This record gives sequence, structure tokens and C-alpha cells, in this order.
Amino acid sequence: MRNWVLIAAALGLFLVWSNSFIANGFLLGVDGGPVRLDWIGLTVARFLPASAICAIWCFGFRRAESMKLLRAYPGRLALCALLAVPGYNCALGYGQQHGVPAPVASLITTLVPLLVMILAAVFLGERPTARRIVGFAIAMVGMAVIASAKKGGGQAYPLVVAVTALAPLSWSIYSVMSKPVANRASPIIWTYLAIALGGAFVLPILPGPVWRQIRALDAPGWAALAYLAVPCTVLGFAVWTWLLRHLPASSVGFTVFLNPPLTTTSKFLLSALFPATFVFAIAGREWVGGAIVLCGLATAVWRRGRRLS
Repeated sequence: MRNWVLIAAALGLFLVWSNSFIANGFLLGVDGGPVRLDWIGLTVARFLPASAICAIWCFGFRRAESMKLLRAYPGRLALCALLAVPGYNCALGYGQQHGVPAPVASLITTLVPLLVMILAAVFLGERPTARRIVGFAIAMVGMAVIASAKKGGGQAYPLVVAVTALAPLSWSIYSVMSKPVANRASPIIWTYLAIALGGAFVLPILPGPVWRQIRALDAPGWAALAYLAVPCTVLGFAVWTWLLRHLPASSVGFTVFLNPPLTTTSKFLLSALFPATFVFAIAGREWVGGAIVLCGLATAVWRRGRRLS
């Protein structure tokens, strides 16, 4: 596979994923627009269509393999589904609804490689290097600076940041639990089964306020929701799985740097083009904390002499 194809695919994927944080904020009304969905409704509305598509693919086109995985790993799959869908997305949505800007939320999710490193050391026996431990410590300092960026309001901002950080923690646990299965089964089938089952878990929340929120969505709201469900979730996970088959681990590590700058750039451009709809507002300490987090990530994943192959 040509390097430029892999680079283009990774850039395109993270361009799509980076704008998911902005779509979340748009639906949550964090920029002063109408609140179309709350953080619970956002998770339900996004994953019901995504899980339906994934279920159709698994049981309509890969039924034998899907049933085999269901029978072999029922408990593990159920826990992974809880972590990947309500766990990750409720934490992220809560944080964004309560004041974490889209670029900062994007930055917080890049903690996944460092959290996976810690969890893999504890549960999989993968010994972390001193450089990665130092990188993790630096990133935690950056998170502390971000958490101290705002004061006042109905919610303590450090608590909001801590809840938001449960999103990458949930995804990291999901990743560590999925790793043993990846060597024995198709990663895309496993991922789509988790999405399908995760959607089933949030289905009971649909009646009542969430259903009324969804029914009241206007055309821009439906467009943002469709963007989150199809390109970001169904197609995005498929492309990510494809990239993992072709990129070395060191190169995959570097892709975490794409999300924050792309989210920040997109939010800045949208706020300049549509100031009545989007607001670009990041506190000074959030800038400083973000830079420290990225330094920690760079320390942890940087390897000299490695290239795409």
C-alpha cells in the first residue's frame, strides 16, 4: 500500500472525526444556539441509527462470524459495548454540554494511547518504558492546568473535565479488552457488534424526553446527527480498522496529534464564517494545558528513525 494513500486516509478520517466535536456542540447548543439534544439524548440519537446499520451488516452479511463471537465472548462483548457507546459518549457529551470547548474535548480524547499504556501494563503485562511514563506524567500536568482554567458557574470545571476524561478512559478499557479478541477474529466485526449492542443498551432511554427531543429536530439538527451516525461512526470505524491493518504501531501513535489541531482549525473557520452559529472561545490556561498535554503525548510516542511502511 502506497504511503500517500495511507496518509490521505488518516488525514481524511481525522478531519471527519475532529468535526464530530463541533457537531456535538451544535446539537447541545453550547455556542448560544438552540439546545436540540442534551448529552443523554445526543448519545441515544447518534447510536440508534448507527447500531441499526452495524447490526444489519453483522447479521445480514457476516452472520456466521458474528454469532460465533457472540457465543464465545458474551460477557466481554457486553462490557465493551457499554464502554464504547454509553460510557464514552455520555462522558464526552456531558463535558461538552457543561462547558468543555470542542477543541479541548478533542484534546482530552487524545489521552487514549497513554491510558491504554497504563491499562496494558496492569492487565496485559506489557511493560511501559520510562519515556512513556514520563510522557504520561507530563500529560497529567497539562490536564490539571486545563481543569484549573475556569471558575464559577453551576458546575465545578475541574469536575467537568474529570467526567470528560472518563471518555478516553472508557475507550482505553474497551481497547484493552478487545485486544485479545483481535488476534482471533475480524476487528471490524467485533467493533460493529459492540456498536450494535451498545445501541440496544441505550434503546430503553428513548421513550419520554429523548423521543420528544428527536422528534423536534430541525433540518440542521438532522444533518448534524446524520454526520455523527454515518461518516463518524459507521464509516469512520471501518476506515480506522483498515488503517490499523496497514500502519505500523509507531505511525498509529502519531495520528492522535491530528484531532486537536484539526478541531481547533475547523472551529475557528466556522466561527469566522458563521459567527451567529459558532463561537471560538478557549481560555488561556486551556491553551497552555493543551500544549503541555501534547508535549506529554510527543514524549510518549516519539520514536526516532521510524517511518510509514
